[in-house]
Amino acid sequence: MLGADDAHLIDAGHASGTVCVHHCDLARTVGPRNGTVNAIAGQIVAVEGPAEEAAERMEPDITKIWTRPEVRASVGKLIAESLGVDVASVTAQAQLIADLGAESIDFLDLSFKCQQTFGVDLPMRLIQERRIAWRDLSVLARVLESRYRVSVEAEELRMVSPPTVDAVLEHVAAKHGISRAPDDGREVVTTLVSCMLDDLAGTPLDLSGLEVDRLAAYLEKNLHSPEAAQVVMSRLTVRAIDDYIAGKLAAAGRLAPEGPAA
Repeated sequence: MLGADDAHLIDAGHASGTVCVHHCDLARTVGPRNGTVNAIAGQIVAVEGPAEEAAERMEPDITKIWTRPEVRASVGKLIAESLGVDVASVTAQAQLIADLGAESIDFLDLSFKCQQTFGVDLPMRLIQERRIAWRDLSVLARVLESRYRVSVEAEELRMVSPPTVDAVLEHVAAKHGISRAPDDGREVVTTLVSCMLDDLAGTPLDLSGLEVDRLAAYLEKNLHSPEAAQVVMSRLTVRAIDDYIAGKLAAAGRLAPEGPAA
């Protein structure tokens, strides 16, 4: 079953023996067994071959009860296939970006494969959307509106130079008449980090133990800090994706309970 984030519509052409998937993201060619998937301009995927067989290949077995070792092995295999790396390099601690060289298109392919294999949506697009919202300062605009009860467009904030919290607050005070206290800069950036992390709750990022103060220190100096983004994305590991998939399967009653430790 294709998730809402992966495909909008499947048209089964029984007469022509073709299945067309109207897809908003997938921009690569995937060759399934006995059929070919073609992506055209990142919008249309066509699976050539008998319609029933193609549709069946795209439908996960949602009756399967997985064991934890099976999940771990399958996740490793899917990551290796999507990223084009040796499965031996897909260790539990490996970071998908820094260690395995994952790019945006790889995440789309991995999400697609996880949906096909497990029937579980891997919300990689959500992570990408959140990163964009940080970079374009939409989240900061939201924080300022909540704190100072003033509506400021993110586009206006992006025009402020240098791109620091103090400079932004100085601009907003001058243009919108807000009153600011001496410690407002630190408090605003701490709230900003908390909102950013809250926005990522429920994604395959392992954010446990991530220090708010560490991220705040980066963003206080530069609201577009690449170091802050790297710290967050370093939590996208093989183990984190494995745990995410296992958690979703367990919630659906599709993960076998583990036996007692030997």
